[in-house]
Amino acid sequence: MKQLVKAGTFTALIVVGAWISIPIGPVPFTLQVFFVFLAAYMLGKKYGTLSIATYVLLGAIGLPVFANFKGGAHVLIGPTGGYLFGFILGGFVIGLLSEKRENFVWYLVSGLSGLGIIYLLGVFVLNFYVHDIKKTVALGFAPFIWFDLIKLIVAAAIALRLKKLEVKR
Repeated sequence: MKQLVKAGTFTALIVVGAWISIPIGPVPFTLQVFFVFLAAYMLGKKYGTLSIATYVLLGAIGLPVFANFKGGAHVLIGPTGGYLFGFILGGFVIGLLSEKRENFVWYLVSGLSGLGIIYLLGVFVLNFYVHDIKKTVALGFAPFIWFDLIKLIVAAAIALRLKKLEVKR
């Protein structure tokens, strides 16, 4: 039961992260991926994926939980849909790998693996709308990668610190 409460909390945090948004084109700057990292690191593959999938499901049924307060299935089949599905698969991979070892370097490796999946799916789908891979990369990858790497590093450090605090309790 405790893990389900945590999963619900992380779902809410991902929503808040989506609402902290700067629209700059078809893909906005948000803090979603930061909370996807945290959910996967803190909850592992099962409950981390559950929290992320719940977020996507809430948006799919029409709740305005996506960036710029959007919701509905049309968002999932739109230009940013690949990133949203990438959150689920990437979060699963991060959770799976981060369950193997709890150290900073391994969390970075886990996070990079998940982030790669998020970008792969995101850019793949976005390219269906842009029709030019160079432009797609310029719109959906290049402006975000450095900020997402910073989010990854910060999320890994916070997760490890929180896990140490949990053990002490």
